[in-house]
Amino acid sequence: MKTTKGFNKISRKNKIFGLEFFDFLVLIVLYLIVFLFSKNLFANLAIVLGGYFFLRFYKKGKTQHWTASLVRFLITPRRYFPKKETDKEIFK
Repeated sequence: MKTTKGFNKISRKNKIFGLEFFDFLVLIVLYLIVFLFSKNLFANLAIVLGGYFFLRFYKKGKTQHWTASLVRFLITPRRYFPKKETDKEIFK
C-alpha cells in the first residue's frame, strides 16, 4: 500500500502550553498587572491560572489568531472619513 508522507507541523498552530503566542502574551500581561496590585503569591497565581483556563475554554473551537483579531478590532479607532464626491459621481 502506497502512502503519502504528511507534514503535520505545517498545518498546526504554534502553541505554548496549549495557547497561541498572543494568548501567552495576554497571560504575561495579566501576571504583571496582578503582581502590581497584590503581593500574595498564591492568590496571584490562582488568578493567573484562572485566566489560563479561561483562555483555554474561550479558544476551544475558534480559528487561528482569534484573540489577536479581536483585540485589534477593539483597539482600532472607529473614524470613518466621508468621501468627497465629485459632481460626476452624484449626477450619474
